[in-house]
Amino acid sequence: MNPPSLNSRLNVVCTAVAVVIGLGIGWLDLQVTEVTVTILALLLGGLFLGLLQPTAAWRWALLLALGIPVMEVVARALKLPTAEPIVLDPRITLVVFGFALVGCYVGAEIRRRASVRG
Repeated sequence: MNPPSLNSRLNVVCTAVAVVIGLGIGWLDLQVTEVTVTILALLLGGLFLGLLQPTAAWRWALLLALGIPVMEVVARALKLPTAEPIVLDPRITLVVFGFALVGCYVGAEIRRRASVRG
């Protein structure tokens, strides 16, 4: 039986980190009224994950983006107080995914360019 490779362990860690960051961004989005805070968090979270594991960065973007609708559903189900009324709109999720993609692929590209020079 072969031990798991370092790359597969990194993918598991990145998946867990992406889920935690995504849910954290979803919670943050429910607490603030300024959309810029959420966008910045998505870009920075994506940048971090893209730097950490650049392979198939779209996965990290998807997990980050799903944190917002998941937290909206949880907040609505538990009747949690939020800064603004909850609007479950799939178009918002697509926009969120776009910002997360930008962050992840910028991080992945920085990592690739740094490894080429190093």
